[in-house]
Amino acid sequence: ERTLEMDPGFLDTQGEHVHDETVTSHGFREARPLSLDLLKEWMCSTLLPEAGPRLYRMKGVIHVAGSDTKFVYQAVHMLNIGGFTTPWREGEQRESRLTFIGKSLDKAALQRGFESCIDTP
Repeated sequence: ERTLEMDPGFLDTQGEHVHDETVTSHGFREARPLSLDLLKEWMCSTLLPEAGPRLYRMKGVIHVAGSDTKFVYQAVHMLNIGGFTTPWREGEQRESRLTFIGKSLDKAALQRGFESCIDTP
């Protein structure tokens, strides 16, 4: 029911082979560690309130400042979960990778938000 509220044409099979040009994916990478506090603040205060209904999927692995463990993040629409998982392997490049899939997403705004989470000691 909620899905139909967000996308009334979700169950419309007449146009199932027509691609919606407004649905895109954007991925970002950053070698510098991110602040988990800044990431949570951006996600909860800006990203989800502004773009949540248009965000179909988010996923990523985050290089958190001060941690030797990967932080894995996943979301479907406005439901999200994240947590520390496995340690970074010796010699493995530590970087944050975050991918957004959704409708009418502002790539520049996503990039600015992502970069605003870079830890600055």
